[in-house]
Amino acid sequence: MHTRNHLKIIRRSLALAMMAGLVPAMAATHNATTVDGISISGYIDPTYIYNQDAQVSSFFFADRNSPYTYYHSTFGDLYLDFNKKFGNGGSIDIQIMPTRGYGSTFGSPGTSHAANSIINAAVLTLPVSKEVDFIAGQVPAWDGYESETSPQMLTITHNLLYDFSEPGYFTGAGASYTSGILTVQTLLGNSWNTAYTGSAAPTKAPTFEYRVSLAPSSALSFGLYGTIGKNPTLTNPGVETTRIYNDFDGTYTLGAATFNWQFDLGHQTAAAANGGNAMWYGTSLLANYRFTPLVGATLRYDYLNDKKNGGHVALADYYDGFAPTSAAAPGVNNGPVRQAVTADLLLYPVKNTIVKFEYRYDRANGALFVDTATGGYKKSNNVLAAQIVYSF
Repeated sequence: MHTRNHLKIIRRSLALAMMAGLVPAMAATHNATTVDGISISGYIDPTYIYNQDAQVSSFFFADRNSPYTYYHSTFGDLYLDFNKKFGNGGSIDIQIMPTRGYGSTFGSPGTSHAANSIINAAVLTLPVSKEVDFIAGQVPAWDGYESETSPQMLTITHNLLYDFSEPGYFTGAGASYTSGILTVQTLLGNSWNTAYTGSAAPTKAPTFEYRVSLAPSSALSFGLYGTIGKNPTLTNPGVETTRIYNDFDGTYTLGAATFNWQFDLGHQTAAAANGGNAMWYGTSLLANYRFTPLVGATLRYDYLNDKKNGGHVALADYYDGFAPTSAAAPGVNNGPVRQAVTADLLLYPVKNTIVKFEYRYDRANGALFVDTATGGYKKSNNVLAAQIVYSF
């Protein structure tokens, strides 16, 4: 069974170690099975979703055909983590997520579909000195307070910044430096969420990723994260322009309570709906309280402003509530402003098992949610969800 101390350690390690490949994603919280020196851990998380506007009422599990949406993102899948440690202190960590992982939900330049890879992440870590490690592979991004994996999530759905503002992973190589309370991570790789840069890509320019994290106590950790590089534009995916993204996030634990915060700011040249520069910013605030070893609760508020020049997320994504607030056409200047309030009840009935119940209310500054029952559009949407997570 998870404890508050485990959750606290997870929050810090996600930013400071796990995403750099320094520890296996699941072995940090569960006793992994070891076969020939390879530790194996994982989980399954079948999920039920009711979406009022989209008229969805379905269980989700291992469904490759469903698109990535805020109400069905990285959950409803099988997750396996294989970790091999070497005598010199190095390791290889391979994460398998067949239908909802990074490999199956993101593609590469010049493709119209996802990469259809079962690899969620694959990270090689080699020690260079006592403080420095070399890292390479398909590395989950070091941004934000929220983990991709359901056992570490204090909700079912992700926050708006996770889904629509920040990168998911980078393929490349870099280094991690740790000394006392300070951790510095850097990586040079392909553009956002790109397994490879093929001949069809308009540019071969790399992206630089960094994170500077501080953990002054066992209760507090925070960090500054950023990327700079070329990415496709919204109106012309064959053209790549410079995107600069930064976030500041942190975690504070006080007794039975956990508080998370994140602030995002992004800019991309000539990447908005009307062809102008895109700029977006937002915040996510989360509070969790563990009433007893068996019961916890979470409340989260998200805000994402993608208003400038029509927005950069999508031209017509009326299931997620992202589109210009008037018809997408030259001269459109108003993009979406999205908010969400999420409340979860968390139950821990037996060891390695979490049962979650969630209500989520989403709202936009325009009628940006399609009502499939009437064919019209609404300014808000309601989602109910239930999930069982079993880790092994």
